[in-house]
Amino acid sequence: MSITKGFAKFGSRFAFEFFLETMHGPMIEGLRQYLSSISVEDIPAMVRNEKFPSIDKLDFSFIGENIQHIERISLLRMVEFIAEARPDLMGVIQNLGGEGAAYMAKLRQYLLDHVKSIEFKPEGDMVLATCDECKRQWPVPREKAESINECPFCHHKADEKKEPEESEES
Repeated sequence: MSITKGFAKFGSRFAFEFFLETMHGPMIEGLRQYLSSISVEDIPAMVRNEKFPSIDKLDFSFIGENIQHIERISLLRMVEFIAEARPDLMGVIQNLGGEGAAYMAKLRQYLLDHVKSIEFKPEGDMVLATCDECKRQWPVPREKAESINECPFCHHKADEKKEPEESEES
């Protein structure tokens, strides 16, 4: 691994950890509100029937242009976040053993799929950037729009040229 790639990997990891640290409070509060209507008694049936809490109450506004970091949140971290937001619910899920673990993995994927499908509307002096490769969009500050060089979803680089296909020689 080259030094440049090593620094890039470190920088990416640092950005992710910085995002989690700075957004920790809003994420926990968002989860607490998201899970507020669920009682401890509801959990076993929800796990058994793979029923997830309604996403209508989940606020993703804190994500902004950091959506690529949400996909990096591991199952273990998500469990920790839910345990901090609603320890009573996480206790019941953990007591369900393997069934509870499988439910948490499916809940994580359900939330990620929803986040990926959200159509973010830019606020203030924001614009939507669109990837030429995967066609996904994300909000960015207008002044940073010209400097975007990589898609946070597919990681396609803006200045990346596709290698020409080799022509067949007769």
